Amino acid sequence: MVAVVIWQFAGYSMVIFLAGLQSIPQEVHEAAALDGAGALGRFWHVTRPMPAPAVTINLMLSVIGGLKLFDQVWVMTQGGPGGATDTLSTVIYRQAFQFNDFAYSIALALVLTVLVAVISAVQYRGLRRREDFS
Repeated sequence: MVAVVIWQFAGYSMVIFLAGLQSIPQEVHEAAALDGAGALGRFWHVTRPMPAPAVTINLMLSVIGGLKLFDQVWVMTQGGPGGATDTLSTVIYRQAFQFNDFAYSIALALVLTVLVAVISAVQYRGLRRREDFS
């Protein structure tokens, strides 16, 4: 299941990283070269920290996508043998539409919403702090 999800979203992540790399002004690389930075120094001090916003966006989208993963799990295993591949989204679906327990599924959906919001806020704060230090 992990391989399928990685294969599905690898292209999307690559486009975000490519956009981040292409947003680096060529003048910055030229200035670093004029200052005597070698290829490794230019990579470490220019190419690596400059696309930090692209890394932030990519990590945020990946974590949020992973938390609300549903369709791949449902199509491949429907929760798997004994619930081994269940995610919170598949449990919400099963509670609502197979067991007709709508109140419990709404409560789980609210937990998922709060969980995504809290994890995203913590991750965003940490990644923004890292961007400021880069």
